Amino acid sequence: MTPNELGRRPLLALSLITLLLVAPHFARLDLRISLAFIAIILLRLTTLYLPRLHPGRWLLLGITLAGAALIFTLYPLLMGLPAKVALLALMLGLKLMECRRRRDLYVVVFLGYFTLSTHFLFDQGMLLVAYVCVLVIGLSGLLIEASRATSRPGWPLHSLRFAAGLTAQALPIMLVLFFLFPRIEGPLWNLGVDNSIGKTGLSDSITLGSISQLIRSRAVAFRVDFDQTIPPPRLRYWRGPVLWHSDGRRWSRGRLMEPGPVTYRSDADPVGYQVTLEPSPNDWLYALDLPETLPVGATLSADYQISAKNVRNRRYRYVASSRLAYHTGALSERQRRLGLQLPDTITPRMRALVAGWRAGTGGDAQLVSRALQFFRSEPFYYTLNPPLLGTNPVDQFLFDSRRGFCEHYATSFTLLMRLAGIPARVVTGYQGGQRNPLGNYLIVRQSDAHAWSEVWLAESGWTRIDPTAAVAPERIERSFEFDLDENADPGVPVIFASADSDLLRGMMQQFRLGLDAANASWHRWILGYSRQQQQSLLQLLGFGSLSEFKLALAMVLATAALLPLLLLLLRRRDRIRPDPVQGDYVKFCHRLARRGLVRQPHEGPRDFARRVIRQRPDLQRQVSAIVNLYIALRYGPSDDPQQRRRLHQLVRGFRA
Repeated sequence: MTPNELGRRPLLALSLITLLLVAPHFARLDLRISLAFIAIILLRLTTLYLPRLHPGRWLLLGITLAGAALIFTLYPLLMGLPAKVALLALMLGLKLMECRRRRDLYVVVFLGYFTLSTHFLFDQGMLLVAYVCVLVIGLSGLLIEASRATSRPGWPLHSLRFAAGLTAQALPIMLVLFFLFPRIEGPLWNLGVDNSIGKTGLSDSITLGSISQLIRSRAVAFRVDFDQTIPPPRLRYWRGPVLWHSDGRRWSRGRLMEPGPVTYRSDADPVGYQVTLEPSPNDWLYALDLPETLPVGATLSADYQISAKNVRNRRYRYVASSRLAYHTGALSERQRRLGLQLPDTITPRMRALVAGWRAGTGGDAQLVSRALQFFRSEPFYYTLNPPLLGTNPVDQFLFDSRRGFCEHYATSFTLLMRLAGIPARVVTGYQGGQRNPLGNYLIVRQSDAHAWSEVWLAESGWTRIDPTAAVAPERIERSFEFDLDENADPGVPVIFASADSDLLRGMMQQFRLGLDAANASWHRWILGYSRQQQQSLLQLLGFGSLSEFKLALAMVLATAALLPLLLLLLRRRDRIRPDPVQGDYVKFCHRLARRGLVRQPHEGPRDFARRVIRQRPDLQRQVSAIVNLYIALRYGPSDDPQQRRRLHQLVRGFRA
């Protein structure tokens, strides 16, 4: 093997690290791409122990062409981040296959650094950052080892320690750059995010079954820090899109309400809070019913929906306040017209049902109570797996299946109210949320997605009605593989959990809450480190408000001042410490020099000892013992601590 060729151990380490480099992408790549990459890694590991199986040049060319064909079959135009990551992963694996020399290792390592940076296009979580840091140290250790002329014993630990030391030396400069680099509002580029339903959350329309898909996701929608006490669950209605128009199967926002002055009366105290919204492709924000003060740059429509610009596809933190009890006042003619719109799917038995309610009640409020009693007394069931409905889903749900999720109840109730002449609309959003005692904040997940109805009553204005809450608790269906939380309030979206033991469930719950609290702090103070926070920190340090130019200048000056300090510390740390064996010998020579026996620069230990013994025969035993022991320790194959202590004792007791 030539000096430039790599041995088995570095190639084995490189193959394993390459697998770990791409592993986090497996969840977002096509399964066939992931399997192809794993097959390449397994083939490379096999060839390390069976070199005869290593593919030749033509076979390797065939594998490359097959990989290219797979990429262009799954991603014909190479559009989107997953396509580009898939191409990078296969390129990395194929380059590993032909890795034989140090130059090839350098290419794979630098491709690995680039691959690590692609993870941050999808996620910037705390665990991912720790994972990437570990792999950076691993890649750097391989690079250090490959740069040595000869391999030294105990590599990979020695090289990994060296790489970790280099990384630690860069931390002070990294912190200076992080805190002083001028912050830019919004992302430097917009490459998009994963738009799967479990991550994007609610849309601006409802088709029956859409929210029941969301409830199966435990992904975080947003987190909320309250200024005071967290409101009780029955008041945690997080308002999102308001739906006015229905064609009988689908509800949508219709023609959007124009922003304008919104007034309502309330004697309740305002509730202040800060929301950290996870990335989504939507431009609306969530607030408790009803929002009072809005985030900076946000607008409030006439139906109390908050919208904001430049919030799509990025984590966004905003401050708001709400009043939880209110009277919205008079109804405009346009809202009355929209709130009474009916689709063409109204059936005679729906009209007969509402007519019976109206005949037996005196006012709108009594009719609403009569409708809720209908859902409570009739055999309606709350289930995540409702039967498929035909061309008229509301009629079939009300009179035939009577099994559904919150969107079934909210949309059917709203249509019944409109049939009765009561303006009504559907509101989507989130209900509830889980309090994290480790950070005293609220976690609202996609599984908290909910839909409810609002009706306009003369005595209270727009009034929230949650028909899902009318379903009797004993008629909430359970799946055979899930266990329902018995303490959940009626009407709150059902949260299913695996049926583990209470002890194991409690331990896992505490672990998840602790991890979420750490992630929340990471998002708030690291990923959410904004221009405002930067200026607040500078004012706290006594520097006041600085412009972008002054910040950049301060960053350069701080780095320039930090570098000499780091070099001084490293020089002191790396200063060569005297060898204790050599130190004892030097002390021995000094004691002889005080008696006129000075060692000459050209004299080695043995020659000097012979001259001392010729001049002082009485010191033969002591000098011979010290010099022979020194030569054995200094130039011998072993370094025995006991022999070093013995040499130290002999020199200490030596008297010329």
